[in-house]
Amino acid sequence: MNEKLKEIINELVLKDATCGVNYAVIDNKTIYTGSIGLKAKYNLKEDKLIEQLEDNNINTIYDIASLTKVVCTLSIIFRLYEKGLLNLNDKVQKYLKAFKYDDITIYDLLTHTSGLPADFSFKDIIPKTDAINILYTMDKINPKGTVLYSDIGYMLLGLLIEKICNKPLDNVFKEEVTDLLEMNNTCFNPKNKLLAAPTEITKERGVVRGVVHDEKAMSMEGIAGHAGVFSNIEDLINFSQMILNNGKFKNKQYLSESTIESWYEENVIDDTEKRSFSWFVGNNSIVIENKNAISFNGFTGPSISIDRKNNIAIILLTNRVHPTRSNTLISKMRPIISDKIYELILSNRKEKFYSENHVRKI
Repeated sequence: MNEKLKEIINELVLKDATCGVNYAVIDNKTIYTGSIGLKAKYNLKEDKLIEQLEDNNINTIYDIASLTKVVCTLSIIFRLYEKGLLNLNDKVQKYLKAFKYDDITIYDLLTHTSGLPADFSFKDIIPKTDAINILYTMDKINPKGTVLYSDIGYMLLGLLIEKICNKPLDNVFKEEVTDLLEMNNTCFNPKNKLLAAPTEITKERGVVRGVVHDEKAMSMEGIAGHAGVFSNIEDLINFSQMILNNGKFKNKQYLSESTIESWYEENVIDDTEKRSFSWFVGNNSIVIENKNAISFNGFTGPSISIDRKNNIAIILLTNRVHPTRSNTLISKMRPIISDKIYELILSNRKEKFYSENHVRKI
């Protein structure tokens, strides 16, 4: 079975959607994992791009980009909510006094309905104090309630978490998420940068490796609510299993069943997508319409899909922006790969059921 999965997922490498993939597929209680392709393909020498191949392995840590929103920030917000330290309808201004608007709530930020822009209007890396000032004084571009996927909202949530906990976000992440879910390789600003798959190679930044790819997160010194987390397959299996187990991890209730239920509910719907609390409701598929699945993708190429109806999770970690972000093929291929994985798993289940229950008549 794992060889067939590997063959399917290897299409991402064979068709140059990325130079390497680490994957996990959870099929009920069976977990298949593998490492494909290269960790790195290029390097810089005297400011020139040269081919320098580096084999991938299952322990490679990847910049998971916007998966930070759900793995880190969303998880912490709901941990704090369950402890009674915040209410989802609280005004952001209650915690961040310098924030410009008195009508935007935590719920608005969680659901991308604040009316704030998606991004900064530039790609420069700037001092953290300047970045925070921009966040606090930025103008709305839409009426509140309009759906617009926004990094800005989750950057504000990261600052809000720091204010409530009176600790840096990376410390809160360790205490509230990674320690409790035994995600021992997951962090902001990893110390062992060579363990990380490199992302983009640019004239301004050189080889981006072991530091966050996203410029806004880099402006926040690598620690932000929208991006900056590095993780590996083993750790994201723990996170996904917690969700599949209705908030339990190793028989301890990490998040309540009602919280996990809320992550699967369609809070906002626009012309193109359905979202709960940041999660996309549905799996990374072009065929299977499934309200009992949630999924999330990151700019650098990672993705998670967690289907509680069929008890299937698919985790793909890639550095598709290596050496350049112009390679967007993975966005077209991901749903095709997802469909093939589903087809294989469900077909295998039918065959197994038939072989276990078929009785030959004599």
